Amino acid sequence: MHDPINPSHYASSPIECIEAIEASMTTEAFKGFLKGNSIKYLWRYQQKNGAEDLRKGQWYLERLIAIKEIEEAQAQRIAEQSKQVTLHIAEHDPDSYMISGCPDGFCPLPSVRQGPPEMFKPVS
Repeated sequence: MHDPINPSHYASSPIECIEAIEASMTTEAFKGFLKGNSIKYLWRYQQKNGAEDLRKGQWYLERLIAIKEIEEAQAQRIAEQSKQVTLHIAEHDPDSYMISGCPDGFCPLPSVRQGPPEMFKPVS
């Protein structure tokens, strides 16, 4: 049976064409490629291949969505790990000047300790 979305000539070598394209590009470039192909098929479906082009556009869009979901999950894991490290530091070093979330230790919020710990005072 003929599959217009995944024709046999795309799988005739050890690596699929889409995998070679992905390997030749940065992640951002590949995401642009997927977006562009999705738009192309959506743009032309009424004048060319109808539902077949919509399915092709959907295939590229679903691949782009999968990449985006992986990126978002990784960013979430990194944020959670960073939060855990900050909490761990705060538990073991209550005078840590990073607890306020301000890298220099100075924070405009009145309820947050201002400045670095006394041990960081400049030598006169």
